[in-house]
Amino acid sequence: MDGNSIGPTFPSNQNDRLNLMNDKIDVVKTTHQTYDLIASDYSSAINELVSESWIRRFEQDLLDRFLLMTKLTKPDVLDIGCGDGRDTEYLRQKRAIVVAVDYSRSMLVEARKRIMGGVLYQMDMRNLGFTNESFDGVWANGCIYHVPKTDLFLVLREILRVLKPLGALSFNFKLGEGEQLEKIPRSFQRGPRFYAYYSVDEMENSLSTVGFEVLGKKPYPAQIFNEEIAQIWAYKH
Repeated sequence: MDGNSIGPTFPSNQNDRLNLMNDKIDVVKTTHQTYDLIASDYSSAINELVSESWIRRFEQDLLDRFLLMTKLTKPDVLDIGCGDGRDTEYLRQKRAIVVAVDYSRSMLVEARKRIMGGVLYQMDMRNLGFTNESFDGVWANGCIYHVPKTDLFLVLREILRVLKPLGALSFNFKLGEGEQLEKIPRSFQRGPRFYAYYSVDEMENSLSTVGFEVLGKKPYPAQIFNEEIAQIWAYKH
């Protein structure tokens, strides 16, 4: 594959494992379509936010803890929901060998501006197009809360499948109750996006049920996104 190209689109709604109702397909598709429309402006807004040194330092500390979990100098890492590639870029700077995926092709176009020579694929995280035990670690920030709760186990099982034994997983999730397609989301109020909210116990129990061992969690400072978010770290059993 050309190192400067964006990889092929993998089928996301044709796999029997998805078994989604039409309304669930619609909310995910609607979120996907919104990101395709707002990608450039969204990327600019988020990058302006994290340009404050203490915020980016907070994010990098989360990434560093994840990398330490792999116990490798050059781990093979999958970045799910890579967005404009900000985290992918940092992981590569830390010598990780990164494959980055996102459901939004427009976000991948933004990521390509930042990541020259990297491997990018358009892909649905409910149907990861990789062989079993491909990665030492999976980083999945800013995306798991965009699928319906009934699909959480699909996502976690796919991640478990592509992780090597004792592979590391870290992602963030929004704290709260319920799920809905939000016409005016609290973060970047342009275009409808779907959000699912979890309690810490709910997420920990889901991870344990699938086959992960939770190692730790950390809340985000409220002033970053003006809402309650937590980061979680886990190992594949």
